[in-house]
Amino acid sequence: MTYPPQEQFPPAPPPNTSQPTAPLPAPPPYPPVSATPYPAPPERRRPTVLVLSIAAALLLVFGGLMLGLYLNEHGNLNDTKGNLRDTRADLTAQVEEQKSIVTSTQQKLADAEKKTGDLTSQLGTTKTDLAETKSQRDALVPCMRRIQDAFDAAANGDGPGVDRALRSARSSCDKAEIKVDS
Repeated sequence: MTYPPQEQFPPAPPPNTSQPTAPLPAPPPYPPVSATPYPAPPERRRPTVLVLSIAAALLLVFGGLMLGLYLNEHGNLNDTKGNLRDTRADLTAQVEEQKSIVTSTQQKLADAEKKTGDLTSQLGTTKTDLAETKSQRDALVPCMRRIQDAFDAAANGDGPGVDRALRSARSSCDKAEIKVDS
């Protein structure tokens, strides 16, 4: 094997006579190393280190992906919670409004039922009074007709007709008086 040629050193400068000269160092006793080193043999990696590094990279990517999904869902959850809070507040206000309307309507209904009860009572009393008035009218009509007959007979100058009409009127008016007084 041959080595590349030995490098030549440049010539030494002329000696300076004004100063004493020091001896030059001797060249090294071993041959010079070439400028290009021999390539080192490649190191063999173990397969477990390679598998573990791939698994670690996959776990890192998967973890980042899961973190992104979690943060996205967490943001959506907060938005949903806010919407639900707003909806709940709106519904609570509507329920309170409906309760006040129901209370007002119930009060009006109670007033109307009371008024209906009063009117029903008055109607019953009025119907009873009307029935009694009709009964009294029916009892008084024959008496009034007999008295009218007596006036007609007196107007015609019929003395015996007046007496008959007055007796008949007397009997009808007595019956009417009994019925009206009872």
